[in-house]
Amino acid sequence: MLEKNYKLLLWIYIFWFLISVLLTTLHVLPPTLSGAQSLFLIFSGIFGACFFIMQYGKGLGWAITILIFAVTTCIEWMQISFNEELAGPTIGFTISGIPVTFGFIWVGLIAGTHIIAREITLKMSIDWLRGGIYAIIAATMVMIFEILIEPISMQAKQLFMTDGLTILQLSDVANWWTLGLILHLMIYFILSLTDQWGDLRYPDLKSEIVIVYWIIIAFFVFLAFYSDLWTSIIIGLIANVIFTICYYVSLDKEEVDSP
Repeated sequence: MLEKNYKLLLWIYIFWFLISVLLTTLHVLPPTLSGAQSLFLIFSGIFGACFFIMQYGKGLGWAITILIFAVTTCIEWMQISFNEELAGPTIGFTISGIPVTFGFIWVGLIAGTHIIAREITLKMSIDWLRGGIYAIIAATMVMIFEILIEPISMQAKQLFMTDGLTILQLSDVANWWTLGLILHLMIYFILSLTDQWGDLRYPDLKSEIVIVYWIIIAFFVFLAFYSDLWTSIIIGLIANVIFTICYYVSLDKEEVDSP
């Protein structure tokens, strides 16, 4: 029953995404993180939170969700605070200056990076090697997302830019890779210590969270398209296609053939 409801809500979410793209194309909505767009992205985080809770139980699922939300929101808030004299209003919904929309985005995104990297490394027998490669793959996916979103964020904050990567803050990208590495190592240790790394309660929902992950990527690719950020688009799409192919290749044949 839970699986059916999750999949039904996912179809509604996909329809919402397509309507949002259509309205933006028709200039009804701006190609920015407006209120409507922010609400859409908040639901991506809700999908990610529900995925963690359904797969690992309420206690563990909530712990992982809160960890991701708290850490990433604090990092985004600190970045905005340090650049307050340069930046305009932050993008998305805020509470007392805290960019909560980004916390939800990262929950949905890391649910996707977790399941993709987990599946790629699941059959490795050496525990420390599996955990290390899992964290490196997932951290690289986080870095790729930051490469995609950073130029859009800079434009939204009204900072001058000429091209997606020429003024990209490479230190921020490196910092997010490091943060992604630490977060995923913590997730790996938490799931390993509780003997839940190898088991999912609802394995059929793995591909559903990958779809949510790709909707987030597609949304920001769409925004980057409007800003002519072709370098970021190419890097983001090629890298994510490679990781997603590796994910599907790593699936068992029964899972690939299942509807």
